[in-house]
Amino acid sequence: MDSPSNPIHRIGTILLLMILGVLGGCIPDPLEVENVPSLQPKIVIGSQVVPDQGLLVYVTRSIGALEAGWGSEIEPLLQQIAITDALVTLHYDSEVDTLVHQAYGVYVGASNAVVAGKTYTLHVNSPRWGKVQATSTAPRQVFFNSVEASLYLTGYDSLARIKYSLFDPEEPNWYMINVQKISATTPVDRYLNPRVFTRLVQDTAFNGQRFEEEFNVIFQNYTEGDSVLVTMSNISPEYYHYLWLRNDSRYSLAGFASEPLNFPTNVQGGYGYFNLHVPDVRVFVLD
Repeated sequence: MDSPSNPIHRIGTILLLMILGVLGGCIPDPLEVENVPSLQPKIVIGSQVVPDQGLLVYVTRSIGALEAGWGSEIEPLLQQIAITDALVTLHYDSEVDTLVHQAYGVYVGASNAVVAGKTYTLHVNSPRWGKVQATSTAPRQVFFNSVEASLYLTGYDSLARIKYSLFDPEEPNWYMINVQKISATTPVDRYLNPRVFTRLVQDTAFNGQRFEEEFNVIFQNYTEGDSVLVTMSNISPEYYHYLWLRNDSRYSLAGFASEPLNFPTNVQGGYGYFNLHVPDVRVFVLD
């Protein structure tokens, strides 16, 4: 097992925490209403393939908007929503892989089983919360051809500027580029309530060609020496649509674990999204 100081292990840990953050975002303010009937809790699924680490599946239960607010403490909330008693299995071809629970409802399986173009079905069976299943086809991994991250001073703000290029495969593709400030000393609750910038790009205008663009990470301040994690994933069109709706909603925890839930889902009998995209991961120090 890698030691916690191993850089690959560290990146895997950061990505794991990013999953919680990207899925959870921020906790909504409690509503000042009374006598609101609560919906029946359901299982919520999130997933990520971490290069050289494995498949991570995040299994929680949905919570009501009145159950958590900005004053909520992170660790008790995680313990409250995490489902730790589930049997989580991945089915493909004639194989069945059993994922192992690690912490906070995160189950880990081998990443070498995930092959582009292959279809997988996830089964989750919790004695307390019931059963759900979801099916997903692994997209082809697409890598950065080049990528740079630098500090950009506007005179009013100090932003991170990302410049990247890629060679787009000829079939239609949908890309998710995530940018997040990271630190070895960043507390866990910062990752669980992160400032993750997500850029969504569809290849309609450059299908099968080399593509290059530059963008600024807005609404966040950066300083010289900040470490930045930049990831790019080729994702399914359904997950792209899910992310587009969630980004447009302007609120997050209610988008993956609270009620009401109006986002699309591929989880039968539950909420969230099961996907198998593999990110290209890069870490930069801004100068």
